[in-house]
Amino acid sequence: MSNPPHDPTRLEHELPMRWADLDELSHVNNVVYLDYASEARAVHVAAGELADRPARSISVEFLRPLLLSRTPLRVTSTDDGSRLVQEIAPATSASPFARVTWSDALAPEGDVPGGGEGYDVAVRRSDLGTGDVATPIAVFEYAQEARIASVARVRGAGGAGRFVVAQVDLTLGEPFGWQREPHPARTVVTRVGRSSFTVTTLFDEGRRGRADAVLVGFDLQAQRSRVLDDDERAALSEQLSPR
Repeated sequence: MSNPPHDPTRLEHELPMRWADLDELSHVNNVVYLDYASEARAVHVAAGELADRPARSISVEFLRPLLLSRTPLRVTSTDDGSRLVQEIAPATSASPFARVTWSDALAPEGDVPGGGEGYDVAVRRSDLGTGDVATPIAVFEYAQEARIASVARVRGAGGAGRFVVAQVDLTLGEPFGWQREPHPARTVVTRVGRSSFTVTTLFDEGRRGRADAVLVGFDLQAQRSRVLDDDERAALSEQLSPR
């Protein structure tokens, strides 16, 4: 790893949005924010402005929904030598819509109960990057797939737009390689609160990493957060994390 700079490096990069970036709510899909951040990071590495060091953990904070626009996005990157923090927003906005943090350190990990929902992670050739292993973007998407599949099967907790993701903390483990057989994953609800809950996905029981996602109840018509109802809290607690 290259020696870290003494002073934080602050860089900016602009890029256009695409129609394919949107989800079913016409918001930018969660995975796409990491794609934006990765694109800016790659540009700065290619220009010799950032060191190309691997991250052991990635945190993505979703601060407010981002809609499709012809206004380019600006990714502002600040590197202190151990963490790269990237704030994403339209070029005309003074405040960020999302924040991505790449860190050399592992994210704190809490205990994960048994039970939950299993999911088969199928690695595609297109997921592979350097060294023929899945990129962090692909692993982030595996976590999203497992989380959506699990929460959608919970009685009383389904329905498009009922929840939005507030934050995802991804810890990278042994790399995913392409193979014919799928990789096992397991998703468990590890916390249920008044208006939010936390979902943890373990890849190969944590050997290939884990993702902790905080989801918030969302009122699609009012476009704001809401309190979870009793049926949702009961279903999340009983069906995904039996103790």
